[in-house]
Amino acid sequence: MDKRASINETRSDIICKVANVLREERATATNIESAVDKAGINREAVATTFGSMHGLILEMVSDLSSAAIQPLEDHPDEQTVRDVLIEFGRRLVNIYCVSHLVALYRIALTEATRHSGIGREFFDRGPGRIAICLAQYLEYSSRRFDQWRMDNPRRVADSFLSLLGDQIELFDAITPARTLSASDQSNAVVDAVELVCRGIATEGQ
Repeated sequence: MDKRASINETRSDIICKVANVLREERATATNIESAVDKAGINREAVATTFGSMHGLILEMVSDLSSAAIQPLEDHPDEQTVRDVLIEFGRRLVNIYCVSHLVALYRIALTEATRHSGIGREFFDRGPGRIAICLAQYLEYSSRRFDQWRMDNPRRVADSFLSLLGDQIELFDAITPARTLSASDQSNAVVDAVELVCRGIATEGQ
């Protein structure tokens, strides 16, 4: 195994083990050091691989945002905009419901309140990146398809993400997010997409 492959394997192993801990501590996680210790990872290994604990947090949220935006970047030409948005929405909601994303948000918020400087970069690599990528996809769709003409793709992107967030928060109030059925998640996404589609159709009239 060459050096690069070994580094990538170590990186993936650390992220996987820490992610498993964070999934279990979804609602109570407040610091990455505790998760690293519980995962049985040497802190020096984290520093060597990611530069710091903050580096680990940023790499983990980058991986999740990359997974979320994949449908927006790799969609086939024949796939409709509606279907791309549904696929993206389902993936994003699923990541929220079953991954370690919520725990990372809690940790990043705690770190930000300590004035550690992680807040801005965490946002840029996580929710900010997702919003920008969605807006870019909508702008591309607006240029390509007459029925998807819109004046402000970024505003539409923000509205769509807010709708998804509202749906998730509603479900959280009823039942823990991780117990949501796939059908409930899918229906929430489809409802949000339909609202956005109707809004764009009205805007284009």
